[in-house]
Amino acid sequence: MLLRSSPPVNMPKMRRKWRAKVLVLGVLAAAYGSIMWYMTHYKPPMEKVIIPVKVVKQKAQAEAPQPVLPVELAPAPPVAEMPPPPLVVRGAPRPE
Repeated sequence: MLLRSSPPVNMPKMRRKWRAKVLVLGVLAAAYGSIMWYMTHYKPPMEKVIIPVKVVKQKAQAEAPQPVLPVELAPAPPVAEMPPPPLVVRGAPRPE
């Protein structure tokens, strides 16, 4: 039977120090998990903020920018006409 209610008799027991360490680590992990859950799921209440109109200054309206003039481009240089480089295939006999 795979599921047993108690461990077998010949199974070594965990030392008391190890039990305490595992218990402390479990408590710390549970505390950390609960704090992280609280921080990610907590939604603070919205506060109503009243700002008087005297504090908020109106922004000065800027003038519309002048249109940008097109830039004249120099003509492209002519394309150089040259023969393709010779094709070299390794292992093939060279033409003579």
